[in-house]
Amino acid sequence: MKMSTVSRALCSPLVILLLSIVAPTNPVCGQGDPREIYTGSATGYSGTSGMGAYGFPASEVATLHGAMNAPQAESGTWGGAWVEVSGPAGVALLQIVDFFPEGGDGDLDLSPDAFEAVTGEVSGIYPISWHWISAPGELGPIRFYSLSSNSYYLRLLAANIVNPVDKMEILIGGEYVEMEVTSNHSFEISGTLIEEPFTIRVTDILGNEVVSTGLTITATEAGQDGGGNFPPVIESSIAIEQPVGNEIANGGRADPIFSIDGEATLVEFALLNLEAEELTDLVATLDGTDAAYFSITSAPSSTLAGGGMTTLELSFTAADGVTREATLRVTNSADLESYDIQLLGQGAFSSVDRDLDGMNDAAEVKLSALGFDWEVAQNDLVDLFYENASTAGLYTTEQVQDLNVGTPILQRNPESGRFTLTIALQQSPDLESFTSLPFSASDVSVNESGEIEFEFSSTERTEFYRLFVD
Repeated sequence: MKMSTVSRALCSPLVILLLSIVAPTNPVCGQGDPREIYTGSATGYSGTSGMGAYGFPASEVATLHGAMNAPQAESGTWGGAWVEVSGPAGVALLQIVDFFPEGGDGDLDLSPDAFEAVTGEVSGIYPISWHWISAPGELGPIRFYSLSSNSYYLRLLAANIVNPVDKMEILIGGEYVEMEVTSNHSFEISGTLIEEPFTIRVTDILGNEVVSTGLTITATEAGQDGGGNFPPVIESSIAIEQPVGNEIANGGRADPIFSIDGEATLVEFALLNLEAEELTDLVATLDGTDAAYFSITSAPSSTLAGGGMTTLELSFTAADGVTREATLRVTNSADLESYDIQLLGQGAFSSVDRDLDGMNDAAEVKLSALGFDWEVAQNDLVDLFYENASTAGLYTTEQVQDLNVGTPILQRNPESGRFTLTIALQQSPDLESFTSLPFSASDVSVNESGEIEFEFSSTERTEFYRLFVD
């Protein structure tokens, strides 16, 4: 059984979003998380030919369908949702279209075809496990059905949905007004003139939105197509975390990787096998126009035991301050689709102060945990830092130089990474007028002790020499 890559931390008390992801992921806890596996019993019933407890017409009811138990139906938006059910005879995908009042937590009542597909029998009670999934296949747009509606009362049902609907809103006077949800999970609004055509915005349990315009009461009585559908949750046999414990959804973006002064930065990713079976042919590659700036320095194990974990190490090196993007792509023997992580690399240099606030980019990146942002001018914060840094034994380059009067402090070139030592020799007959004594390559050598030696002769009347080091 495959489970989705939606983060297991989504229902935790605290979730920190560092980057925008391609699709919102904030499911209703305990109901919309594809990671949540429920266990219970399967029973069979005659099925629903249309207008079951959720009110779907026959054309919107899949052949394999079932009814949700009362405890979960009361707290969840299960109308039209799809679930993957595992039983003694195998696995089946089926649609929830009805209520099962007698069922306990985790129980499902299945239509004849669905019951036989899961249990291999036509009657009885059998153990099952199941979890929510996005609807299989290409569904096309959402279809809206109006029920007993008029110009001052609108009741709409959203059918043909990829993911369950959490909220429905109607556009009135230029603003979206939330509609009330009914006991069978249709949505209604009353007491307000419904000007036609009207616009409806629906939000699924993951936070995705679909806006549909041009709807009318007459057209929706027979079923009217909306403006699109929700994106499905991509299922995968693996999960990728960076750092360990912080899962990145398939198609999501990892935290930015900073290369400081052109030095390589290493980042480790954890790859987890979500299946009980062993995965093979686990391969990681890099793709994209900027892929050359990234490299996989340590590849993951090609074989991963059920429930096991392997690591992948990636390196990023910046040659300049240009933002670089690439895709980390992981494939394996079980999944038809790859698991893609979007990478963003950025060079930060100690010679550059892009936001002109008095602190260089590299320093601000290193001090980001203290609230520094290398792209935003924070003059007050920078001034506060420099005013108090000496109390922690920290000094600026200028302060260090002031403590070493007459002795230059060598600094690294941030672009080449090298140091340059400049030596000059001057001569004078009287300590007042000095002239340069140029070095020539033939006169300079390095002795066995690693010291530089300069041999020269002078025909001028010279009494004094002085050496300059810069």
